[in-house]
Amino acid sequence: KGSPALVELGGFAPKVRSEHVVLVGVRDLDRRERAVVGASGIEVFTMKEVAGRTLGEVGGLVRVRTQASARWPGADAPLDGAIELRVADLGIWGTWVPPGWRLGGSLSAGGSFAGSFGAPQFTGALRGSDLAVRNVLLGVNVDGGQIAVRLDGERAIVEQFTLRGGQGTLDIRGDADLGATPTARLTLQADRFRVLGRIDRRLLASGRADLRLDRDALALSGAFKVDEGLFDIRRADAPTLDADVNVRRPGAAASAATAPARKASTRSVQVALDIDLGDQLAIRGRGLGTRLAGQLRVTAPGGRLAVHGNVRTVDGSYRAYGQNLEIRRGIVAFAGPADNPRLDILALRPKLDVEVGVSITGNAQSPRVRLHSNPEMSDTDKLSWLVLGRAPEGLGRDESALLQRAAVALLSGEEEGVTDGFIRQLGLDELSVRQEDGDVRDTVVTLGKQLSDRWYVGYERGVNATTGTWQLIYRVAQRFTLRAQSGLEESVDLIWVWRVP
Repeated sequence: KGSPALVELGGFAPKVRSEHVVLVGVRDLDRRERAVVGASGIEVFTMKEVAGRTLGEVGGLVRVRTQASARWPGADAPLDGAIELRVADLGIWGTWVPPGWRLGGSLSAGGSFAGSFGAPQFTGALRGSDLAVRNVLLGVNVDGGQIAVRLDGERAIVEQFTLRGGQGTLDIRGDADLGATPTARLTLQADRFRVLGRIDRRLLASGRADLRLDRDALALSGAFKVDEGLFDIRRADAPTLDADVNVRRPGAAASAATAPARKASTRSVQVALDIDLGDQLAIRGRGLGTRLAGQLRVTAPGGRLAVHGNVRTVDGSYRAYGQNLEIRRGIVAFAGPADNPRLDILALRPKLDVEVGVSITGNAQSPRVRLHSNPEMSDTDKLSWLVLGRAPEGLGRDESALLQRAAVALLSGEEEGVTDGFIRQLGLDELSVRQEDGDVRDTVVTLGKQLSDRWYVGYERGVNATTGTWQLIYRVAQRFTLRAQSGLEESVDLIWVWRVP
């Protein structure tokens, strides 16, 4: 009182030589600034040209008039002033965002204050250009962002908020009330927007959604369609702990035990999103290769995420027991929890006279896998047809080794077997060694390549033979096969198979 007081801003604990001055410290300033407080019953806080290495530049004036006897301005204390913010490169905010995320672009804001200390009103604008958000590990790469927000008293209007992901765009428009009951209303419009752009996870989507958010409720509704997508699940992500696992570190056990329970959110959540998977969403890895189609509806009853709808496979294949199986029926049905859908999958070995394959039923958390055949037969016969392509009658030692290949496939689990990887590197579908019965037992090596669903070409040669035999097989129908041979044996055969139960 009686003379101005000098205030130095140097961090979160500024040096103050006046008992009536209240200041908010600024971290990491490039230089110190001064503020002068009057003594005639009016206190003034002045801030200009504050610059931080991880903050940007802020300049302006904020003034609050109040009585000298008051330790803090009242809610009806008049407020006025102006402020300007400039961030030439948002990359300097890297210390404030989670690890792995990167920001880019420039941001500026300016305007004037009015109203009272308890209900301030701001008139101005917020603008940004070349905004970018990146996370290489997650595959998020958004750039070319433009933002223009107009502030008019207690109302904020989003005039432009556009982001570019790949060749697509995401446009956000809406407004918000910033008064005593804050409310935001936003509309999102996506046009082939690249949500994920990792080499093994790619997702492009289009659609529209409406979002309304206030203090007591959140409502989200809309519809989206997957334009293109690819998810490669050959390699699993790093393991994570379940939600019911608590980690206690040294020195933090006591505080964790005495920490108050987190208050459950009372905000009501209403979600109604329709998702169309389109016809260009593919998934591959762990023996599976297929496209996915279907419609899903995402809701949130009681605040918990729920998914309803069916996802079906299109032109799918599944590698099991050392064979490439065709997925004849593949349905994943969601009826509530997103992590435990019901499975109904049937994969059959093609080009056989009987129907044999693998059936997967149950749910995702406890699936049931079994051998399938039509007509019904023993598991030994099913495995013989699945691996060898014929009945087990007259099975020799050499062909028993092929059955062991199924055991190798089971032991390899999600990984590719050693023999399968070697054959794939050679560009072949079949590489086998067998012994022929006769007066002189001869070892025969067979190489084969499936050119299409109906065409097959193979080459056989005995170890002691001077020449080999080429085979060209065309499958006319399920029970009719045309085979042409050239070399050691030359013939054209029409094979018709009829099995008597």
